[in-house]
Amino acid sequence: MVCTDSSSLLPPPIAEALGVSVAPVGVTLDGRAFEEGVDLDVDEFYAQLRLGARATTSQPSPGRFALLYEAAAAAGATHVLSIHVDERLSGTVGAATLAARDARVPVTVAGTGTASFGVAICVMAAAESLAAGRTVAEATERIRTVVAGLGNVFVAGGAPGGRVPSLPGLPLLSFVEGATRPVGSATDLLDAAEAMARYVCGQGEGLHVAVGHAAVATRAAADALAEQLAQLRTVVGVTRYRVGPSVGAHTGPLSFGAFWWRP
Repeated sequence: MVCTDSSSLLPPPIAEALGVSVAPVGVTLDGRAFEEGVDLDVDEFYAQLRLGARATTSQPSPGRFALLYEAAAAAGATHVLSIHVDERLSGTVGAATLAARDARVPVTVAGTGTASFGVAICVMAAAESLAAGRTVAEATERIRTVVAGLGNVFVAGGAPGGRVPSLPGLPLLSFVEGATRPVGSATDLLDAAEAMARYVCGQGEGLHVAVGHAAVATRAAADALAEQLAQLRTVVGVTRYRVGPSVGAHTGPLSFGAFWWRP
């Protein structure tokens, strides 16, 4: 069985189809505590951010992971593969590791070295490997292979600083080796969509791409990016996802972008 947390941005229909359990990330909005995917409306969250609300996030507790692992054991799982965000960004791997020590079944905790939907890509690859009869060790190795060919580009309009730097203008950014780095610039959201499409075009052949957006105001630009990518001969498929509060709290309400990998 595979577990992850909601900062992976794994769409609920995909999680359900693959049998993946998801631990909610804690989000605090102007002092009010919520759990992502449980009692926090995404559109209302971004509306409040655009009005100046402050948001912080906290990884699921060891107790929350312990509940997931116990549920997996009760459902008949003989081993759990728990897949999470880069340890340089969050203590999620540490919390999962603490819970794994007392689990009734063996739990392998895998940090991915990536973040956001990059983790979801790893989760999907690992779940598909296990469904095909591969071992947990082979599924974990599959994660490493996927990450080696994984890339991303995004804009972070309204980012508050911290994990994602608050920079002037609308720079194109990429999360690489634990840090966010500028890789270009744009004048507005639609210009950013065109610039990101050109950036992805230079990443080689046989790419599957995922496009995500935060606030509703970024939907049109994300649509334009997805349409442009779908027309590239180097792209074999396009997936869509929503940037949830656990990531949007750091990237800002006007964030959108793309991940790519080789299936």
